[in-house]
Parts: sequence; C-alpha cells; structure tokens
Amino acid sequence: MRSYSYQRMYHHSIHIFIIIFIAIFSAGCMSHESPPPESIPGPSIIEIEDIATAGSVFTITDATGREVEIPNNVSHILCAGPGCLRYLAYLQKPEYAVTNNPEERYVIRPAWLPYLVAYPELRSLPSVQVPVYPAQIQSLSPRPDVIILMNVSGPYSPDELSEMTGIPIVVLKEGNLVDLREDFNYSLRVLGLLTGSSDRAQEVIRFFDKIIDNLKSRVSTIPEFQHKSAYIGAYTDDKPAGILSSSCRYFPFDLEKARNVLEETCLTDSGSESILLSAGRIKKLSADAIFIDLSTLEKKENAIHELENIPDFAETAAIKSGMVYGLYPTSIYGESHEIDLINAYCIGKALYPDKFIDVDPKTMAEYIFTYLYGKSISEEINKEVGNFALNRIPVFT
Repeated sequence: MRSYSYQRMYHHSIHIFIIIFIAIFSAGCMSHESPPPESIPGPSIIEIEDIATAGSVFTITDATGREVEIPNNVSHILCAGPGCLRYLAYLQKPEYAVTNNPEERYVIRPAWLPYLVAYPELRSLPSVQVPVYPAQIQSLSPRPDVIILMNVSGPYSPDELSEMTGIPIVVLKEGNLVDLREDFNYSLRVLGLLTGSSDRAQEVIRFFDKIIDNLKSRVSTIPEFQHKSAYIGAYTDDKPAGILSSSCRYFPFDLEKARNVLEETCLTDSGSESILLSAGRIKKLSADAIFIDLSTLEKKENAIHELENIPDFAETAAIKSGMVYGLYPTSIYGESHEIDLINAYCIGKALYPDKFIDVDPKTMAEYIFTYLYGKSISEEINKEVGNFALNRIPVFT
C-alpha cells in the first residue's frame, strides 16, 4: 500500500510539474508574440531606446515614416516650428536648443508662452525663420547635431535639406490633448530619446494623463442635455484680437464637456484657427458663459472694453448672469498644452461649480507649471497677463 501511494504521489507530482512547465512556456510564447505595451506611430519607443544604446548611431522613424540615422551623442538641436522648444522645456532640457523661432524671440509678452518665462535664455538664442534654408543652418555655432521640423514645410524636402546640410532631419507633429494625442506623445518620446531623458518623457506623458483623467472624471456623470454652452472670445493664433475673434475648436472646452456654441454653426471646419464673427451673431448664439483670451489686453480696444461698449452684448445671457471669465492665451505660437489644462479647470469651475468645489484654478496652475518646468512661474505670468486671469471679469458693474 505504501509503495502504491508513493507511486501515485510521484506520478501526480510529475503531472503537476508538466502542467506548470507548459503554462510557463506558453506564457513565454505569448509574451514574445504580444505587441508593445503602447501603440504609437513608427517603432515602439522601447525598440528605438534599445537601438540607441548600441553603436555610434541609431535609426528612428519620424512622423512622415522616414527612417533617420541619428548620432548617439546629440548635444545640440535646431528647433524649427511651434512646439519643439516647448517640449524641450517640458523635458527640462532647454540647454539642447541652439535656435528659437522669430515668433518666440519677438513675442510681445513671454507669459503667452510659459516656457519662455521658465527658461528666459531661450529668447536670446539665434532665430531661424521658417521655412528653413541651408544658409541659415551653416552659419550657426554651435552646429546642430539634429534638426527638428515640427509642423513646418518649405521649398526643400527633409531629405534634400539633410543632404545639403549634412545634418539629420527629423519631422515631428505637435499633436494635441484631444484627438492627436499619439502625435504629442511620440514627439515627446523622440525628443526624450535625443536628450537622454526618456524616463522624464514618459513621466510627462503620465502627468498629462493624470490631469486629463481628473478633469474628465469630474464631468463624466453630467448628461449631454445638461452640458453648458460657452463662447471663447478674443481667441487668436497670431496677434491680440477683440471679442469678435473666436474658434470652432477650443481644446479646453473639449476637456470639460463645454459645448462650443460655434460647433454647429461653422460652415467649414477651421480646426483651431481663429475666425471673425459679428456682434449680432454672438448675441444670437446665447452662450451660458463667455471666456476671454487675455492676450486681448494688449489692444487698446480690447475684448472687455468691447463687451461693455457694443450694444448687442448688453442683453446676452452670459453678461446678465455675470458669466464672463478671463483665460490664459493658448495658441499664440502652437498650442500651449499646459495652458489648455489650466484653462479647463477654470472653465469647469465656472460652468459646473458643484463638480469643482474643491478646486482653485490658480493653485492648479502653480502645480502644473512647477511640475513641467521645475520652477514656480505662476506669479510672474499672472503679473504679465493681469488680474483677470482665471477669474470672473466684472462687466457693466
């Protein structure tokens, strides 16, 4: 009996071992065949990081699908186009930049581009005008190791420009926080790889995820028929504008389930570009709240002055209920993604106060700026933008 029991136990143990072995082997096969953890344009960032550790050069796939050979010791990056310097600032690697763009060097107020407040030295760099020409590049010292073209085009293709200058050209897309998030993530990751800060790039991506999740969770239970309507006035993607300038697409509204009153009335999709309306049309749209891009304060006849002096506005629902608020500029040169988040908190608190009862938008601004740039810049930005930032603006009072 003892021998029989022993044999049964022995065979039972062998059977269990075989099952465990098969399970482990199968798991290994499944792991080997499974796709990378995140889907992004081009190769996975894990793959290009592995490649980058081997040899003096490595190859990445840029936003256009081009394979670009990059030196493994990048220390100088030429940034051409909106977003590139901003993303280097998010990574806290401004020292890699060897150029700025004229829009950054000559911006009226650095507070409109917060990365210039955090790293004022970026404004003193040589400016490279877009489109980029070889002569501009050849005169630079130090010579860039890589050229980043972000949201730009010109008379030369990237390959032609690279051949003429002897410098690798990487094309990236700025992306946004709503429907082009993969472009945003990939650009950060590539710049993180080039600057030796891949971990920081991933942390920044997770930070944006965390803030967006917080914003969305606060309004997730609001049914569509209760979504408040809003108008963004003085919106600009260039120079300061008045109250009649707006946009069919305003990303902070998208983040907060605020219905842009222009969404259904724009005949063509102008994206996030500014458009000009009439005062009568704005009155008919009857928004629950009016938000003002405070770059307008640079105009003598600014948006606030217009609200108080154009008769059509006097009877609008938003002004009657005191629902007029000031927001940080978002699109003076490219999209200020951190400003989109900050403005979204102000919009959410204005439209859905019970969902944001524990939130102070200015505290959130300080938190977001400090994390991204490694320093406190809120006070300096608020001084430049004015006391109306993230606050209710008294009109007709």
